[in-house]
Amino acid sequence: MEDDFDDEDMEERREKMKEDKKLEKKDKAVIGKSYNKPQLLERVRGNPWMVSTFVLGALALILILTNFSLGGVTGNVGKDVASANLMKFLSENVNGNITLLDVEKENGMYRVDVEYQGQTIPVYVTMNGKYTASSLQPLLDESSTSPTSTEIPKTDKPSVELFVMSFCPYGNRGENTMVPVYNLLKDKIDFNVYYIVGVSGNTVSSLHGQPEVDENEREACVLTDYGLDAWWKFVIYVNNNCGSDGSCWKDAALQSGVDVAKLTKCVQEKGLNLMTKSEQASNAAGASGSPTLVINGVQSDAVYQYGNADAYKQAICSAFNTAPEECSTQLQSVADSGATGNCA
Repeated sequence: MEDDFDDEDMEERREKMKEDKKLEKKDKAVIGKSYNKPQLLERVRGNPWMVSTFVLGALALILILTNFSLGGVTGNVGKDVASANLMKFLSENVNGNITLLDVEKENGMYRVDVEYQGQTIPVYVTMNGKYTASSLQPLLDESSTSPTSTEIPKTDKPSVELFVMSFCPYGNRGENTMVPVYNLLKDKIDFNVYYIVGVSGNTVSSLHGQPEVDENEREACVLTDYGLDAWWKFVIYVNNNCGSDGSCWKDAALQSGVDVAKLTKCVQEKGLNLMTKSEQASNAAGASGSPTLVINGVQSDAVYQYGNADAYKQAICSAFNTAPEECSTQLQSVADSGATGNCA
């Protein structure tokens, strides 16, 4: 009886292996298939069935939980089903032609590469084919990237708040675009920067994982102990030289006049408190995507014009009761490349 049981078990295993091979062959059947249905996707933030939550495994992504699967599907459905579910959802909700390029398993999810308006965009899908983990921001038309159309009120000294994640490439592009504006206006504006994080007890979470938490805290400490001028030097050096793990942050400290030992001590003693303050400020401003620009309490879509420093300047200068003479200065564009979007 024991031998019969083992034979049956082995036969089941063989059948399972055959099914897996069939799925692998089917995976390529949908590659290159295009979908086109002209229907504008309403703003993601306005949809009641889309919610954000923190960190999914090693991907360290904020999930936008969009249930687009066929009912009752559980477990690993295979790459072909998962990608087909995603493409069906996109074809029904995105304006324009979307082409499926490739599907690969990555960090416990499927990474589905799609082409949209000449750009290759990775979208992550859970292995049960039910949820997508991507901001989908590059798939939205220009009007849907605008956080608000509310008119910015005028004040004598505008409040300018920039909300970022230290290793978000879009946030970095926003910082690189903003620095000449800050250098032009300086004390004419009340400029502040905050980090988009989640704090639970003594644990800080950030979209791009622990290296980003560490860099967020270092940058916040530089800002607190050394001020904005040193902060800008430190941040721009990291953006341009240190990659996505901040490995050369000590060089950035040296270049910006920051004492490494003092900075390390600040991170240990004040890092959690600084991140808590950033979380509170981000929540109060409704800032969930990096970068978010808030001028006199109102979000401005000028932040998405990466490289266009003068557009940033104009948005801020429009918030003065009486604009200073610096506002008449034409700022040169900052070197920049890439699609419009954010980390959310």
